[in-house]
Amino acid sequence: MLAQGIREQNPTTTLSHVDGRVKLLLTVASLLAATSTRSWVLPLCFGIISLLLLRIVGVSARMLWRRLFPILLLATFVGGTQIFINGHTPLFEWNIFSFRLIGYYEGIERGALFAARIIGGISIMSVLTLTTTVQEWIQALAWFRVPQFLIEIMTLAYTSLFTLLDELERLQKAQQMRLGYGTWWRSIQSIGAIGGILFIRVFDKSVRLWQAMRCRGYNGEISVLNVRTLKRNDILVSGFGLVIILGSWFVGR
Repeated sequence: MLAQGIREQNPTTTLSHVDGRVKLLLTVASLLAATSTRSWVLPLCFGIISLLLLRIVGVSARMLWRRLFPILLLATFVGGTQIFINGHTPLFEWNIFSFRLIGYYEGIERGALFAARIIGGISIMSVLTLTTTVQEWIQALAWFRVPQFLIEIMTLAYTSLFTLLDELERLQKAQQMRLGYGTWWRSIQSIGAIGGILFIRVFDKSVRLWQAMRCRGYNGEISVLNVRTLKRNDILVSGFGLVIILGSWFVGR
């Protein structure tokens, strides 16, 4: 499901025409506000608002579900485990065979905070990733004077992602043809084998990519095209958005 969500082409929405630097600035500010608060309410509100905004501008619920379902599972797991490992005020107790699990009141609060931060942060990032092309990302990062090596790593990682997914799909199909997922234990063994094979093939492809880049005159620098000048509306949107984010942080911290 996650791989299918990554492969889906981003739709053209109203936010697609907003300058990438504006969206990047507001995204970073929202992430800082959502992760620096001690309350779970603010990051959760940011997440809900972000998802509603994506639905309003035309992003389908199917696409959002495909991309966020694994994140919801992760948030549930992280938040649920905090109940049993953090706190000192017992709230409930479970006896499972010879194991004794104690849930703590403080753990519920900490788990809710972690889960809200994960959901809110990914939802905020989804607004940027679903409405901005990679080219706009790179241009915005270069305009903000982000170190060149970080832009290079991001570019190479993005171009290698789809190669990695293709290799993973081929390996999974080959194992399915050989009944590699017939039983639970056999599925675990197949997944382990895929991980080992995939690591070796990715390393081999990275070496060949480096050799190809050197043969084409790569000197350690990636040229970035000049971006257009900021318009008055872009500056107003940035200022208005920063005021709202800062005000929400003061209220919800």
